[in-house]
Amino acid sequence: MNDKEKILVVEDEITNVILIKRILIRAGYDVDVAYNGLEALDKIEKVDYIAILTDWMMPQLDGIELIRRVREDKSVSPFIIMITALTSDGAREYALDSGADDYIAKPIDVKELLERLSDGILRHKKQFDKPDFVPDRNITESNIKPDFPAVVIATSTGGPPTLIEILKNATNRKAAYFLVQHGPPWMLETFSKRLNRNTELEVVLAKNGEEFKAGFLYVVPGEVHIRLLEGNKIELYDGPKINFVRPAADPLFSSASEIFGKYLLAVVLTGLGHDGVKSCGEIVDRGGKVLIQDPKTCIASSMPQAIINMGIDHIMSPKDKISSTMDSLINNLHAQLKKSN
Repeated sequence: MNDKEKILVVEDEITNVILIKRILIRAGYDVDVAYNGLEALDKIEKVDYIAILTDWMMPQLDGIELIRRVREDKSVSPFIIMITALTSDGAREYALDSGADDYIAKPIDVKELLERLSDGILRHKKQFDKPDFVPDRNITESNIKPDFPAVVIATSTGGPPTLIEILKNATNRKAAYFLVQHGPPWMLETFSKRLNRNTELEVVLAKNGEEFKAGFLYVVPGEVHIRLLEGNKIELYDGPKINFVRPAADPLFSSASEIFGKYLLAVVLTGLGHDGVKSCGEIVDRGGKVLIQDPKTCIASSMPQAIINMGIDHIMSPKDKISSTMDSLINNLHAQLKKSN
């Protein structure tokens, strides 16, 4: 590790502090400790931490309020893991809605903690780099005529509350929707149920071999990637992490571009890292559209900001306008497809 990879552990129980600090130091990290949220905020003002591991229940300022205050400061964007004994679905959803990137239950599984922390740090570091890909100039606008348009959505940090806000008014059943939300299996399973209660679309957890249809929103499960195949089929497959995540947006976006051509809309929302950027270039080359959330309205801005930085043609909307913009674009794609048939 280099000397910039500093981790802040925020925990009021001394035995847990000793345990977590020992684990991280043995893994090669430089570790600071704060015993409550207020002390943590003071340290964060002085030191650029690449990651924060925080408990929930603490005196003076708890972990949830600490995360919210850190996310309000757009000048910093550390990778944040909530580590707590509170393990209900509601508690986990609340932590992620507040801006945590990940959630680990006590007692800590050392291997799980180090793997998730390592992947998160790599994503954090990559957000400051220009994505390393060369656009494929052999791709040209496609004449494919699918049965209906499609919308592919990618988000990460801050995604759950943003998606709830955007999709609560979604009623357009003229397209099929596919969602990659970075997260573990438990999160995506519970979030798909929650999302189903908050939108008029039919929300389901995608299944391998399933035929996709217009009017449905397919949430990609955890720890698998997704491809869309001819014949309106879904393929879920195991494979290495892409952009340090699994599921990743790029396999979905790229395969959807081949199936839907210019009748595809990609939506890139709040998130850490560059996932989806490469395939958004392919989508535009095939005549599809890319809609991004205004980075100023993101909890973590690097995913949509990467689209801007790479010069990919896009439409940008603030969070409160994305739903109406998406609806209008879907209507346009549907009208174009109907006219072509």
